[in-house]
Amino acid sequence: QYNDAYNLNFYHTFNKENKSVIGLKKSDVSFKDNKWVINREGNAKNKIILNKSLDSITIEEIVMNNNKEEQIRLKGALADSTYKDLDLQFKIVSLDKITPEIDSLKLDGQVDGFLNILQKDGKYLPTSSLNIIDFAINKIPLGDLEMMIFGNNDLTEYGVNTWLRKDGVEKMNLNGKVYDSKTETIFDLSSSFNDFSLEPFAPLGEDIISNIRGKISGEAKITGNARNPDIDGELFLDNAGIGIPYLNVDYDFAPKSRIRLSNQSFNFENVLLTDIAESTQGTLYGSISHTSFDDWVLNLNLDTNNNRFLILDTDYDEDALYYGTGFVNGTGSISGPTNALNINFEGATARGSSLKIPLSDLTTVGDYSFINFIDKNETKTFEEDRVLDDYQGIEMFFDLDVTPDAEVEIVIDQNTGSSLKGTGSGLLLMEINTNGKFNMYGQFVAVTGEYNFKRAGLIDKKFTVRPGGTVNWDGDPLKATLNMEAVYTLNANPAPLLDGNNFQGRIPTEVVIRLNGELENTQIDFDIEFPGTNSVIQSELEYRLQDPTRKSDNAFYLLAQGTFVNPETSGLNQQAITGNLIQTASGLLNQVLTGDNDKLNLGLSYEQGYSDTQADLYTENRIGVTLSTQISDRILINGRVGVPVGGVSETVVAGDVEVQVLLNDEGTLSAKIFNRENQIQQFLGERQGYTQGLGLSYQVDFDTFKELLQKVFKKKDKDAEKPKEVATPNNIMGKDSLVRFYTKKELPKR
Repeated sequence: QYNDAYNLNFYHTFNKENKSVIGLKKSDVSFKDNKWVINREGNAKNKIILNKSLDSITIEEIVMNNNKEEQIRLKGALADSTYKDLDLQFKIVSLDKITPEIDSLKLDGQVDGFLNILQKDGKYLPTSSLNIIDFAINKIPLGDLEMMIFGNNDLTEYGVNTWLRKDGVEKMNLNGKVYDSKTETIFDLSSSFNDFSLEPFAPLGEDIISNIRGKISGEAKITGNARNPDIDGELFLDNAGIGIPYLNVDYDFAPKSRIRLSNQSFNFENVLLTDIAESTQGTLYGSISHTSFDDWVLNLNLDTNNNRFLILDTDYDEDALYYGTGFVNGTGSISGPTNALNINFEGATARGSSLKIPLSDLTTVGDYSFINFIDKNETKTFEEDRVLDDYQGIEMFFDLDVTPDAEVEIVIDQNTGSSLKGTGSGLLLMEINTNGKFNMYGQFVAVTGEYNFKRAGLIDKKFTVRPGGTVNWDGDPLKATLNMEAVYTLNANPAPLLDGNNFQGRIPTEVVIRLNGELENTQIDFDIEFPGTNSVIQSELEYRLQDPTRKSDNAFYLLAQGTFVNPETSGLNQQAITGNLIQTASGLLNQVLTGDNDKLNLGLSYEQGYSDTQADLYTENRIGVTLSTQISDRILINGRVGVPVGGVSETVVAGDVEVQVLLNDEGTLSAKIFNRENQIQQFLGERQGYTQGLGLSYQVDFDTFKELLQKVFKKKDKDAEKPKEVATPNNIMGKDSLVRFYTKKELPKR
């Protein structure tokens, strides 16, 4: 790092033999930000003696200290090129202070031992014995490491014996020979592992693979060039696993998972993976290879074995283009170098999937809301472009068959919580690469859905998405085209629209939002529908709502106040706030009352009355009860009743009840008994009344009108019940032989 510092104090003199003496006074050397003091005692022993021809050097003693305990001592002699005797000793020296920086690996421990080189008569005898107490990698203790090295006479061959012990158990050993020539170093080593921890090597994965963990056991041979050796053998993993930060998933490996080592590759053979969040499982196979323990390349494959498997579990982030939970069923692969990975997957979404696509970002929160209230004459457009962040080192290719098991949510505004979510089916192709490309292709067809619409703190309503709506992608995910409808259902009093008619009742009302166009610049159309309402009232109301502005105003007031409005006489008042609070509280209560049992659904509601002194229109508040129950497989009850409160007629019970009885096994023929409020009497301002009735209904499925007539009027073909007789060729079963086909009830007895 070019930050070492040397502050050396010398002196020179001659001894009695007239040899030069170079001595070191108290000095210091800074290496890796650690200060070593030379000749801390300031004595005369730290010196080097040279003869006049400089071919004989004697190192009497050079002592370096760091703190009080750590010490390095060098002494020895050199005489021309035929004799050397050097001895380097270590005493409680921190390994981290004397070893060079290694990327992603920090070595720790206390070193005791020596390194000795003896050359005499042209022959060498190098030996080294080091004991590293509390040896650790990346601050994870591994045990005590002992190393012994013996060299041959010409320093071309070394014997190596290394072992690691922890709590009296040998965790690793390395034995063999190292051959050293002028051009290369060759390994011929054998190694064995016994519950050797992988956790210290977790930083090697950097941001691509995290939480490397587990223990390995097995044996391996290490041969070839030291820079890029061949490693052959077999290892077994226990309590092992890895994480993938980009997808925020973490997987455990099955016990005794096998890894076969071959040359520069680690080969995984059908390793069972289990995600730690949801315990879904898949099978991993393939290899991880390297060149000189660098340039790592992955070639891994995944098979979910026709089961669901978790591949995505990310939370919201300001820069995220998508997030959520993803379960899939299919096959995938991770290939390429670690700095440019390719992730491919082909399959279908599975139960529990919830993909969220946020539209708002830091600079334009709310600009991409589906509903933007602007002046009808204003030419405002929304042209802000979303900046896509680069995804360094990863390219993904997902080919997904989206099923109704998966939920897709488009987050309109993260701050308010407005969102559109639902389930459906379709085919989606997603592409992401390191250059910032994020493309989506395909179509999503809604089956069920919900639009959570929140606006200005006044509106908090849940719309139901009508089945059949589509979202189409053709490249840019934020330029998808929508063609969907969402409906909010309520009961409202139409009196404000019916001038001069004191309409006292509430009628079923639907506020419909039609979404068309691009995702970020969606065209909004409001509509108001009256399902099941008397045709006279419906016709009158549709006439009063012909003006688009009046229709939009009433849609807003229905959402804000739960009532219709006459713009000329009414406006937003306190009822908008209290009405919303009441409806929100009712919704929370109903969530508590409604369980997973579909046979009984009970709901409570408080419908706020309407008061307009200018138009002389008043309606009372009403507590309502809704009931949907299935007494048996053939009897269904649906009802909605209410009791006025806070008025003069609190004893009046209003509402509708219907009992349906299925009369055949197919459920196509049914009888209905009903009690309904009289909408005609309400409209004419008469006293509230009821109508009771009994009806029969028959349901027929058909594709053409001709098919309908045939199903309704055609008599049952009695001949179809008779056994069929089929003539067979003479050369198979004899002349004029017959094959009889019996129905199940007609099988002859033997």
